[in-house]
Order: sequence, then C-alpha cells, then structure tokens
Amino acid sequence: MNSKLKNEMIYSIVVIVILLVVAIINVNYIDGHMANIAQPENNSTVPANSTIIKVTGYQWAWSFTYTNGTTSTDVLYAQAGHAYTLQVTSKDVIHDLLIPNLGVQVYAVPGHPNQVTFEPTKPGTYIFECVEYCGQDHYLMRGYLEVS
Repeated sequence: MNSKLKNEMIYSIVVIVILLVVAIINVNYIDGHMANIAQPENNSTVPANSTIIKVTGYQWAWSFTYTNGTTSTDVLYAQAGHAYTLQVTSKDVIHDLLIPNLGVQVYAVPGHPNQVTFEPTKPGTYIFECVEYCGQDHYLMRGYLEVS
C-alpha cells in the first residue's frame, strides 16, 4: 500500500469518526430537549405544570394572550422557575419566534399552530424577534420577555 492511499484512508477514517461523534452528541441533546423543539399544537402534550400562552404573529408584531384573558403586544411576561407552553400561530404570513437566550424557536404558520414549552430559570429581560423574513417591516417584529 503506497503512502498516498494510506494517508487518504486515515483521513477518511478520522472524518467518519468525527461525524459519528457529532451525530451521537446531537441525538443525545435532541432527546434530552424535546420540550424545547416546536411540535404541532396539542393540548394533551402540554405538561401539567405548564401555563399556556397563545401567541399570534402578524405583520409586524407579536400578540400574547394569557390564561386570565389579558393580552400584551411585543412584551411576554413570565416568572422564573415556572414552565410555559407557547401555542403559536400567524394571522397572515409565516413568522418565526426566536428567544435566543432561552434556546426557544417556533414557527408561526397560518392555519398550522405549533407549540413549544420552556422554563426560564433566571429573572431578567430577554430579547425576542422574528427570524423569518415576513415583509417590508420585518425588522420591527421584536420585543422583550420579562422574567420576574
């Protein structure tokens, strides 16, 4: 076996091992964080200790409706140490709600509600925004998550 072929085989094996290790890490991470991955809306999959918040994206804002009937626009209110399930939809075009500091991302699709559950652990103010281009004033679709 010449040295060029041997080097190519070693290189190929190293790449395959790296890909396998990354794949295993990724599968384990996803398996442990299924609640943070958006799913189709289904009240039977909402954790018992979770508060449901209805979220509607529209050009160019976010509306939040809480279980007590109150609403807010572009500000989401939550308490640290409590689980929340966002049930997200859109009135007009596809939007994508991202709360980067909490690892929450969920599409808002007209006629196809999605949900995601998360639990903020620290009080503070966290920025959220739409990360799916949704028209001329897309850049205005941002707001704050206020965790007390």
